[in-house]
Amino acid sequence: MSTVLWANYLVDGVVSSDESDKYALHEHIDQLDELCRDAGLAPLSEWCDSTDLAFNIGDEDELPDGIESTDELMAADGVWTDAGVAVDALEQLLALIRDKNIAFGDEDNAHDDIVQELEESIAYAQEAVAVNGKFNFSVVM
Repeated sequence: MSTVLWANYLVDGVVSSDESDKYALHEHIDQLDELCRDAGLAPLSEWCDSTDLAFNIGDEDELPDGIESTDELMAADGVWTDAGVAVDALEQLLALIRDKNIAFGDEDNAHDDIVQELEESIAYAQEAVAVNGKFNFSVVM
């Protein structure tokens, strides 16, 4: 089973997810973080929430009382960023990757996958902006 990222937003305590597997973003998060730091942006990993992953790999045995799903727990205690900040940073990162035609991976260049997944994430973060929400990536297995 692969580990991927999903884009999420939070509005009024409710998490909405695009449920689209972003394998390349997860696979190349270290390189993306380095690019972000070099560009003066917050690393993407700072917006990654591992609530769902912790339950799927057994780090957590049961949800707290009154919480019925990992989405509810992530809504209450998860890692979130302002959606407008996310859109701005993701757009800057995407422009940098396109302008410099940055390669990802030693064997198979995942450049096109990274671009597509960033475009998809930007669109989802823009939806969050429209409803005054917060944004994150959840680590999903």
